Amino acid sequence: MTTSTSAASAAGENVGEFSAVDSSDRSAWFIDFMDYANALPEYRAIRQGLAASLGDLDGRSVLEIGSGTGDDARELAALVGGGGRVVGTDVSAAMVEEARRRSAQGASLPVEFAVEDMRDLTFADGAFDATTAKLVRQHCDDLDAADAELLRVTRPGGRIAVFDYDFDTLTVDHPDRVRTREAVHCFCDGHRNGWNGRSLARRFQERGLAGITITPYTVRMPFAFFRRSMEGRLSEAQRSGALAWTAGQLADWWRPLDEAEDGGRFFASITGFLLAGSR
Repeated sequence: MTTSTSAASAAGENVGEFSAVDSSDRSAWFIDFMDYANALPEYRAIRQGLAASLGDLDGRSVLEIGSGTGDDARELAALVGGGGRVVGTDVSAAMVEEARRRSAQGASLPVEFAVEDMRDLTFADGAFDATTAKLVRQHCDDLDAADAELLRVTRPGGRIAVFDYDFDTLTVDHPDRVRTREAVHCFCDGHRNGWNGRSLARRFQERGLAGITITPYTVRMPFAFFRRSMEGRLSEAQRSGALAWTAGQLADWWRPLDEAEDGGRFFASITGFLLAGSR
């Protein structure tokens, strides 16, 4: 039988709170979550799609906003070559420290990492040929400021590529439709910008980005990834009353999903959107 709540999830880790990693004493949980997600084949396809959307990167300067442990930045650094430069930024000092540690262990690459707030970057106007941001805008409490900065630091004619989930696209094969809809909406609303994906085109059209393309990517969620994504948020919402279920009802909702996983029948997915365009 699949085990129930892990010790980490019981402590209330919520994937909607990546902006507060440094205020948590469990930053290792967030790092582990990122490692698990980045190992999924669909995430590799998203990384490749983002890089391809930036065009020929040889010799270019690239900014990655929300670089986490640095996986994407290191892949970009391999594409810019010796004449290029990649800067990965994250609001979390713990993430930047981990990214630097991992980058020091491998081959020398033209990549560096810095603690930066995406709402108020310290780089000069037009400092980068290309800028990318993956799954970070959903955590930002001031998207207008963040998007203005993303465009500001990209040179005129430079490329921008952004990927965000739309959390209401979460699908779960569950026998209880009513409660599952409640769980999905609760999960979506646990993110600062749960409808982020669907607003990408409008927001960047309004900011004058040219030649915009939108490409959807659907991630099939293994049960372990699904549970890590959902469990902390639902438990927290149940305790606070934001999800009007008893603890027993929450446990009852998980039970058929545990059984589906044990029987090899579990299915869940979520869809995000990759926006690309020219400054």
